[in-house]
Amino acid sequence: MTIPPLPRITRVLALLLTPASQLAAQDLPPPPDKTALLQELDRVTLGSQSFVQKRRAEAIARIQAASSAGNNSVDLYLAALDGTKYRENHQGLVEWRMKNQDTLHNPSFQNAAQLQLRYLLIGLQRSDQHDALAQVPEALSYLNSLVTLHFLTEPYRALPSKSGMQPPPPPSDRIIPEADAMIKQPLANCPIVEWMQISDLLPQGKDFEPSAGNFAGILEKNIKTPLRKTNDPRLPGAWDLQINTESSVTAASDSQKQAEAFKTVRLPELIFGKLKDTAAIGQPNRAVTEMMALIRSYPANPSVKDWIETARGLLTNQPATPPSSQITLTNAVGAGSGVGVLSNMPAPLPSTTHP
Repeated sequence: MTIPPLPRITRVLALLLTPASQLAAQDLPPPPDKTALLQELDRVTLGSQSFVQKRRAEAIARIQAASSAGNNSVDLYLAALDGTKYRENHQGLVEWRMKNQDTLHNPSFQNAAQLQLRYLLIGLQRSDQHDALAQVPEALSYLNSLVTLHFLTEPYRALPSKSGMQPPPPPSDRIIPEADAMIKQPLANCPIVEWMQISDLLPQGKDFEPSAGNFAGILEKNIKTPLRKTNDPRLPGAWDLQINTESSVTAASDSQKQAEAFKTVRLPELIFGKLKDTAAIGQPNRAVTEMMALIRSYPANPSVKDWIETARGLLTNQPATPPSSQITLTNAVGAGSGVGVLSNMPAPLPSTTHP
């Protein structure tokens, strides 16, 4: 057993037992040139910012090139897998590729890879000059693609063939489970983000949805939140987008039960959320007029007491209840009209007449 030299231990113990008042007196004299030190810190800060900007620019350039086509997006995805999951086992990646050729060439999988890169670019291009509010048109355009490429539908799962034959390929308007899983994962968990080490370059605030496949999350965080912060008159139009999309989703389900639930429960909930935001952005008269129509149309709705209290507050000039938080998109089995209406913001949008 080796015993440390006693004098060293004694000095350490003496330092620990010395009163704080005595230790404070042992500080060094002030730096001789504080101005020079501050200038040095400024130079280091600028150098660090320049390095971050360089990393961001390189990542954007590479991702933009890959996002030009679905097959290019898949190629970048495979390169990322090779550098992460299969970094120590390249042959494993070769075997996985051979086994999953149909998946890698499936249109919905390639669309998912391409859309994920598009959304990743939105995150990387966020800056103080190009903030969430400035990105609203980009987010709306992205949501339009998410809908028109059928990523609000349930994944297609082929039933096993009773005859033992190969099941038919999925219809062109259905996505496969692998594509659904890819686009719904958080960007921070994507192989490309891990491989390129760019998770720190993505927005971390409440105005950026982490998942490229979360329609409602992107609509709430990337669009409604910045519009709400600035009392933007386009905010009710964002609610119309959600109402029209969910209406189309329900109609595509071809389910009488879902249609009835949407009409009696979900639709009033969405309209009320829209009207609270309409009041909050400075249109209380419009909000209370439409809220009274809502109350008269759905007097037996479980939330009618909240509606009445909010309308009463608007009529007596009392503060309205806070704007509603995220309302989740449910029963997404299809989509259609209504999305393109907002794809060319920034002009204020007309309200949609609801049933």
